[in-house]
Amino acid sequence: MKKLLFTVAIASLTFACNDAPKSSSSTTDTTAATPPPAAATDSSAAATQPALKDSLMTLKDGKMMIVKNGAWVALGAEVTCTNGRKVSVDGTVAKKDKKRKLEEGMMIDKDGQIMDKNGKLMDTSGWD
Repeated sequence: MKKLLFTVAIASLTFACNDAPKSSSSTTDTTAATPPPAAATDSSAAATQPALKDSLMTLKDGKMMIVKNGAWVALGAEVTCTNGRKVSVDGTVAKKDKKRKLEEGMMIDKDGQIMDKNGKLMDTSGWD
């Protein structure tokens, strides 16, 4: 009995949410032609990802990408971080005689802090 009531409740919610009144075709055309507000699409992305800071770098499709003015662009030349780490176009990070190739999705900021694919700081104590 409980399962039946639960199923009926879910079905009625589904129909109630999908039943949009269509009073005139001009209203439908206007909403179809109007793009959704940018804040609505950005808020869902902001909930899953923090805001992009300039000079944040990541390895994507085998190439290093860097954030400039809030957008990802391809890294054009080697970049030296404030802690002395050098990031090359192919994703190799070097400091003095030590080198490391970043994995897909890993990130490094302008201060040379390396983060994993989830944005969690990695232990880089062996570099210093």
